[in-house]
Amino acid sequence: MSDNPLSERQIKLLAVVAEGGGDWDARRIDLTVDARYGPGEGTVLRELEALQRLGLVVRDDSRSGVGGRWKVTATARPYIQ
Repeated sequence: MSDNPLSERQIKLLAVVAEGGGDWDARRIDLTVDARYGPGEGTVLRELEALQRLGLVVRDDSRSGVGGRWKVTATARPYIQ
């Protein structure tokens, strides 16, 4: 795991991204996370980009979707298992 501990919200966000299996765009992830856990302090896109900087998610802009489509990396799996 990372030297930077993740917040409970970040772990929940990773679980939602994993559930989407790379097919969900940022809008769908945002709606799902908000419905389950309430709104975050910022936008889900900023949260996803922060997780991307940590190497926990990757963005796929080759397909259409608001904010790109997202999937978790192998590095993120220990956080959501």
